[in-house]
Amino acid sequence: MTFVSTAAKVILTGLLFLLPGVFPSASEAGPLSTSDLAFPTDESLKYPFTKDDSLRCGRWEADHQDYPYFGAPRNRNSRKHAGIDIYPVGGEGTPVKAIKDGLVIKVAPFFIRSNGEKTYSVLIDHGDFVANYAELKKPPIRVGQRIGQGVCIGSISGTGQLHLELYEAGTSDSMRWYGERPRHLLDPTSVMMAVLSGDRKAMGADARYDAAIDLQ
Repeated sequence: MTFVSTAAKVILTGLLFLLPGVFPSASEAGPLSTSDLAFPTDESLKYPFTKDDSLRCGRWEADHQDYPYFGAPRNRNSRKHAGIDIYPVGGEGTPVKAIKDGLVIKVAPFFIRSNGEKTYSVLIDHGDFVANYAELKKPPIRVGQRIGQGVCIGSISGTGQLHLELYEAGTSDSMRWYGERPRHLLDPTSVMMAVLSGDRKAMGADARYDAAIDLQ
């Protein structure tokens, strides 16, 4: 079953801009524009990634430690989720694409699953922000490679999800979230919802994150 969310929960004022302090640019020059970003997968989503919708959708139990939303508890509440998890309906093997032109600055193992599968992450400097695309199969790209928007940077591992983190410009590595939120760590939720909102306008009834949630 494909789970979808109400678009009314995306706060838009004309073009959607992120609230100051929620997604600051490194230079503090103003909110990050989402008009030139693309979503990292082409497929419909199996589960929502916003906090309210993922808590309601029925996929995870109330005290589960694998919710996909930003800031969700992890490791018996000892740390927090530093990104969002995007679940395309295709699951494992789904292509992951760069959300903007950028430069690959790190390709490294992310974690090893209980079945022994090694997952990978790709850190890309997109200019006004840095993105960490994680839980991938071994990527076919290398550090120093320039990547165009929409170019495939890898495919989703056996976890069935893309773990996406965003950081302020100039960040050189990903980070874990213990205690206070790391200063350079950004919340990708509103950014990705804004991109999907733009997709909805273009795609009409075929939107990937559409009008309602039906759990029955």
